[in-house]
Amino acid sequence: MRNPADMLHEIEDIERERLRVAQRPSPEDTPPVLSFFDVTPTVPADEYEARLRPVLDAALALALSEDFDTDLPVDSVPQWFATVSSPLSGESPEFAKRGRDRYISAFQGGPWRLQEWLYEFDPESETRGWAWWDLTRSPEGGIRIWVDTWGESFFACDELRWLLLVAGADAVSGPHLAGAKAYMGACEGDES
Repeated sequence: MRNPADMLHEIEDIERERLRVAQRPSPEDTPPVLSFFDVTPTVPADEYEARLRPVLDAALALALSEDFDTDLPVDSVPQWFATVSSPLSGESPEFAKRGRDRYISAFQGGPWRLQEWLYEFDPESETRGWAWWDLTRSPEGGIRIWVDTWGESFFACDELRWLLLVAGADAVSGPHLAGAKAYMGACEGDES
């Protein structure tokens, strides 16, 4: 288990994380403890997932290829996400605007700006306290987002909540800690 004071994301870790965004990880790689968020999407699960994964893939690709000392290139970021994360958010799709409003209301803060959000993926930053693990269906019929937090129950995750809400969620609850068995149980019969 990682020392919580050292939340650096090594390049090899980010490469593995990016692979997990693209496909379900091998069960034998599952850490003993994961955290999860339950998401109630406003659209079918497959459509929601199709919005979420490309944003994460773009952010992780930048983490692997860019110098975080200047503005990051944003041409690989899905347009809907770039728009909702900008001052021109009025041009965003309706699902993204509703998620933006939910985030602002729930967290009593302003919206995330695109460069600010992308900088959370800087490999040398210690602010992102999670790494993507997987997405499964929740027992209630929604979506469950699994993240590796190195066993920590309290971690920085507002950038993840932002993404989950603006991708078209009515509600996001969590994080909740769970053992590897809970994750593996969620994977059984889930074709995500």
